[in-house]
Amino acid sequence: MHIRLRRSQSRWAAVAMLVSAASLMIGTAYSGVAMRRAAPQSTEPRRAEIERDWLEQETARVEGRTALTTAEDAAGACDGWKDGQWGFHTGLDAEPWWQVDLQTPTQLDRVVVYNRCDAASRADQLSILVSVDGRSWNRVYRHAGPTFYGATDGRPLVVPLKGVAARYVRCTIPGPAYLHLDEVEVYAAADPATNIALNKPCDQSSLSQWSRPPHRPALSVLPLEDLLERGRKLVARLRAVGIPTTDCERELQKAALAANGPPEQRHQAYLNARWAMRRLMLADPLLSFDRLLFVKRVNGSFNHMSDQHYGWWSRPGGGLYILSGFRSDTPQIRQIETGLPEGSYIDPDLSYDGKRILFGYCRYYPESAQRADKTDKASIPEDAFYHLYEITVEGTGLRRLTSGKYDDFSGRYLPDGSIIFLSTRRGASVQHVGAVADEASPRPDSFVRCGGDRYRPVSVYTLHRLMPDRKTVIALSPFENFEWTPNVCNDGRILYARWDYVDRNNMPFMKLWSTNPDGTNPQAVYGNHTALFHCAFEARQVPGSRKILFTASAHHAVTGGSLVMLDPARGMDGAEPIQRITPEVCFPEVEGWPRSYYMSPFPLSERVFLTAWGRGNLAENPTRGLGIYVGDTDGNLELLYKDPAISSTYPQPLRARPMPPMPSDRLAEQADEGRFLVSSITTGLPVLNQRITRLRIVAVPAKTQPEMNSPNLGVTADDPGKCVLGTVPVERDGSAYFLAPSGVPLFFQAIGEDGTAVQTMRTVTYVQPRQTVGCVGCHESRATPVANRRPMALNRPPSRITPGPDGSWPYRFDRLVQPVLDRHCVSCHAPGKHASHVNLAPAAAYETLVSYGHPSLREHVQNRYREGRSIAGQGAAATSALLQLLRKGHQGVRLDAQDMERFVTWMDTYAQRLGSFSPQQEEELMLLRRRWAAILAP
Repeated sequence: MHIRLRRSQSRWAAVAMLVSAASLMIGTAYSGVAMRRAAPQSTEPRRAEIERDWLEQETARVEGRTALTTAEDAAGACDGWKDGQWGFHTGLDAEPWWQVDLQTPTQLDRVVVYNRCDAASRADQLSILVSVDGRSWNRVYRHAGPTFYGATDGRPLVVPLKGVAARYVRCTIPGPAYLHLDEVEVYAAADPATNIALNKPCDQSSLSQWSRPPHRPALSVLPLEDLLERGRKLVARLRAVGIPTTDCERELQKAALAANGPPEQRHQAYLNARWAMRRLMLADPLLSFDRLLFVKRVNGSFNHMSDQHYGWWSRPGGGLYILSGFRSDTPQIRQIETGLPEGSYIDPDLSYDGKRILFGYCRYYPESAQRADKTDKASIPEDAFYHLYEITVEGTGLRRLTSGKYDDFSGRYLPDGSIIFLSTRRGASVQHVGAVADEASPRPDSFVRCGGDRYRPVSVYTLHRLMPDRKTVIALSPFENFEWTPNVCNDGRILYARWDYVDRNNMPFMKLWSTNPDGTNPQAVYGNHTALFHCAFEARQVPGSRKILFTASAHHAVTGGSLVMLDPARGMDGAEPIQRITPEVCFPEVEGWPRSYYMSPFPLSERVFLTAWGRGNLAENPTRGLGIYVGDTDGNLELLYKDPAISSTYPQPLRARPMPPMPSDRLAEQADEGRFLVSSITTGLPVLNQRITRLRIVAVPAKTQPEMNSPNLGVTADDPGKCVLGTVPVERDGSAYFLAPSGVPLFFQAIGEDGTAVQTMRTVTYVQPRQTVGCVGCHESRATPVANRRPMALNRPPSRITPGPDGSWPYRFDRLVQPVLDRHCVSCHAPGKHASHVNLAPAAAYETLVSYGHPSLREHVQNRYREGRSIAGQGAAATSALLQLLRKGHQGVRLDAQDMERFVTWMDTYAQRLGSFSPQQEEELMLLRRRWAAILAP
């Protein structure tokens, strides 16, 4: 077991932490023994448990107001402790940095850097910068190898500064990257024996899941003032629905009088008021049901938003449970006996009549997590993967619903008896639509672009549907990346999260989308351009309302975080449409790592919800601590049940519920194509100096192998796959109507009269067979009115796609651009030629072109990658110094229209080297070109 300690902790604190960790492991092992039926608790222990929980809540509130800061984490590099681990750890930043403030300008002798030794090569390009004022920086050193260490070999990096004057010393590396060093020492020219950086103020660019909070003292005085404010709001809310509130009001008045009294009086007044508030809160008519369904479970062993749903990382313990008597002092729980071997249960759903439970389960195999090659599915038992199961509330009629060596989970009942669920059975095919068989030999998975290997394959899971016959599985989403936590809306649509990072940063874009149950009409709901938090998970629509409750979760952790209420009527992005209803819990990873967190919220109204809550640091993947609670948007939170040995999650009322309408179904349609209608491409764009004449259509194939950033397709290392299908015309009124392949992720570029892209999508869309998908314009607001006119494009049949130049389908630099260079440029620009300093021969041409000029294509792509959006009129080709050179002509060479189109197509699709992840995928794309002949222009 490896534990990273804060440098400020004593050695005795280290011993205490190890003892605590050992206790944690003992508790986890104990939790694997399922408790079949629990006797009711006696009143006195129950009272003590609830009062301890209130203290935990108040401590968490105080901690939440003093969350870990970048300065606190950065201080670990100047605390005098050198052990070869990390003293601080930034997030994945475009250019991560750490700095120390020496507090006065000083002439410096040297900087000494001790590296993190288990990942030392990440600092191979370390730069040292200095500044007098913290605004203007001067680079005084750039490391170019070899890899250095420090604590393990006694040979840290020593950078002589020869009297350079500075107040601030900064360390940085090129990104996107993490920066983590062991210790940084700074010595003054006047006293070269004394480390003047020791315990000086520090800061860094960001926090990460590996940042560690310092120790803070426990809460000593219970805060009456906050309690009184919450209590008054609770009284007002329940008085309005006819619940007697006299007892609670009386205790709140007594507490107000005791606010200035001695600590003992304040403490007793707090407890009395809190008991009265609890009685009132549990009398809420919204809690009129008698029983709750919930799950006990241990998080998987790999702490990541993606990997938490793979069976090979699962850990045993828990099961399905029913809680009754939760409003009394003697609640009871009953385990639903499934008869399944020891394993992991996840994310249940209750049938509309309240009689059946749908859940995910996988059997636990101790050796699974250590398999060196998890892509070798032949060696993995089928029940080691999560599958969907169904059982009655009474524990009878257990039935396994899915099979195959795929992970299937997050199942949700639909009104027609079918089931929406997530599955890794998406596979690596470019076109993903229609029935998906459970093959005896499973086809290869597709994988995330930015992480993983064969020990940790990060297989993509997307929306699928199991039909009422319980045999047919239909692919609903061809999305090339992850989708998460589906739930059924009040109007029958499916609300879910998906990961949109097409040509943009892979960190903050896991936000909300909706689709019809047949996979038609995928629409962004909220946050596709919002970086306030990383993930909008576990979203559920409030009964009888448009509002949506969800968990703002982290990227590098399992699901959990702060609860947020979204009002879609107030917008699709930014802070305006959201209400942080648990502000004491910071947005994890983005704002720091909170020491308590929420999970699996279940809204009962716009103000009241069930949830799981507990103390623990998500960065450390806590295995226990979550209990079942009822909360409200005023900050009141009351414990219903907690097992100290294991987390309790996914609470929901065990009762019948209203059945939403079932939108019309088009799953029977089978065809290779659908249609898109754009009513006015200029809607949503600023006034342009040229007309949009065409749309370029780009397919995004899924990644076919698990290795991180492999193959490297372009500039950012995690570039998406691309295949330029071609272009379609845009009418003079801005409308376009065209055919497109069904079941293929696509994005569009608006092409101006000069042939360059004016605007580019940063997400993908798709069309189902024979469906027509319509949009108002380019990046339009959801509130954009639809023009009261017939688009000109509808006056003709849908356009076929005119394929682009050779080398754009499949996408290859060596076929798209290199032939032009060979005809016009290599005779001068190659080794041994008179202009060999600019090498355009095949082995060097790509790097030469992406690095040419300012802004270079590399600069443009990386800047837009970091910004996460396209800027109208500022496309890659339109702003390229390379395009300016080509248009002007060079040494008498002027390109014709066809050759210029090759360059522009390559630049505007972000100048990639390749668009496919394997030769086999290239062959598939060539076969599809022949198969899709009906949608292509002759």
